Amino acid sequence: MTVMGFVEEELAQMWADLLGATGVTLASDWGALGGRPEAAGVLAARIDEELGARVEPAGLLGAATLEGMARLVREAMAARNAAARPQGAGPAGPRAVARPERPPLSFAQQRLWFMQEIDPGTTLYNVPTALRLRGDLDRGRLGRALAALVARHEVLRTTYRTESGVPHQAVGAPEDFALPYTDLTAAASPEDEAARIAAEEGAHVFDLAAGPPLRARLLRTAEDAHLLVVTFHHIAVDGWSVGLFFRGLGELYGGSEPAAPALQYADYALWQREHLRGAVLDDLTAHWRAVLGTDPQALAVPTDHPRPRHRSFRGAVATRALPPELVSRLREFAAGERGTLTMALLAGFQALLAGWCEADDVTVGVPVAGRTRPELQDLMGCLINMVPVRVGLGGDPAFRALLARTRTALLDASAHQDLPFDKLVEALVSRRGRDFLPVFRVMFSFLKEQPEPVFDGLERCSPDLTGPQDTAKYDLSLYAQESGAGVALTLEYDTDLFGPDTPAALLAAYEQTLHDATTFPDRPVLDLPAVRFRVPGTERNPHRDR
Repeated sequence: MTVMGFVEEELAQMWADLLGATGVTLASDWGALGGRPEAAGVLAARIDEELGARVEPAGLLGAATLEGMARLVREAMAARNAAARPQGAGPAGPRAVARPERPPLSFAQQRLWFMQEIDPGTTLYNVPTALRLRGDLDRGRLGRALAALVARHEVLRTTYRTESGVPHQAVGAPEDFALPYTDLTAAASPEDEAARIAAEEGAHVFDLAAGPPLRARLLRTAEDAHLLVVTFHHIAVDGWSVGLFFRGLGELYGGSEPAAPALQYADYALWQREHLRGAVLDDLTAHWRAVLGTDPQALAVPTDHPRPRHRSFRGAVATRALPPELVSRLREFAAGERGTLTMALLAGFQALLAGWCEADDVTVGVPVAGRTRPELQDLMGCLINMVPVRVGLGGDPAFRALLARTRTALLDASAHQDLPFDKLVEALVSRRGRDFLPVFRVMFSFLKEQPEPVFDGLERCSPDLTGPQDTAKYDLSLYAQESGAGVALTLEYDTDLFGPDTPAALLAAYEQTLHDATTFPDRPVLDLPAVRFRVPGTERNPHRDR
């Protein structure tokens, strides 16, 4: 049950280049798309050159599918890293081992636990989701599948206790997991009532010491329609895990009995802390210091209102859809430059930020899956990490050159993503220079369209993974979501800093920037009119942090 990650996306682009194929998915078959044996040699050479992984052409042909090839590439990358690891630098890979009485939290969990402790009533780290189920649903079967899924994955039944102020994981025993049920078919508006209840569930405040980081509730909205509302705490899942959760639930509902997971999240947390020390930690820290410098400062984003002393995390969103014809041009242009749609969208965003902020150096935070090893592909838990992607615009580059710089920076950041962001800040940012958002205050995330989970006997199962739209973790967060042939844009913004007009205008300027950049790819990008964005109604940017 693998979803598209960095390696898969890179391979999909290579397939598209070599085979002239579009719509490559995890299940796509090399031979079925016209891939000849001799082309596998070219593919292997590109993998070696661009990903630093040596895979035999025969092995690629034997793997056949994109998913199978991605596993081979990850295994090769893991072997390469193991060979380069200094003697005594820690374990080669995560594995199930005898655990201490109080297993530690992972670095990501530790930060989330700490933030929840600071503000016990916060719902900022809730992950509300919903699954629309159409057809003849067997409630008892669904409840048993959910209980079996929670039993399979320890992190879904783990609480977090403290001993002398130090948090640790307390894995609960597998027990029946209740699935409350409400029939709304008699309500005046079942859909409205379901939305109200879903919002109420999503606003539940988790007590991480007292109960599991998971709640579920089933709502019936019509004779053949249900809404499964599932709310997680981020300490237990990331976006990758949510996809694993719903696909696993569908498999168990269908009666499959998969083998027990070889690895649990507590095993991973132990491995991570053992791995990230000594030479491994020193090398990663030295790399990021070379990329970012000492005491790197976040981009000075112009705001509509002065920055408050204390953040409220209140937010809102602006949305816009990129038309299919523009997305097609971006894909084609990026492919011609040995890049991906993600890279083209990020390069355009960096260009817009550079012009708006009057900066020639832009650092944006980008989420990475953190699943750099094959053992972690099917692991339920929070492995996501944020990496700074820094791109300089010195020398007045054209969009073609900026895309190349973005590609290099993104590949480099992905290759060094194992350093948790908190450890990066601890090593590079002085205490005097730290604020709540060190290194970057703007985030960019590209989300590929994923196949819907399959539930035996049901006509359709549509997940709604849209998070809360009234919070903001950063000044600005741009989400670009594949939607058919187009891309849906969602710009989350901090309402303490911006009114609604600025984010809407930013999205319009972003679309125009992408259009102009692909129309005039050899014109200096900072000369493109849309890049010189200004807050509506002003000649210059009003509030600027220095």
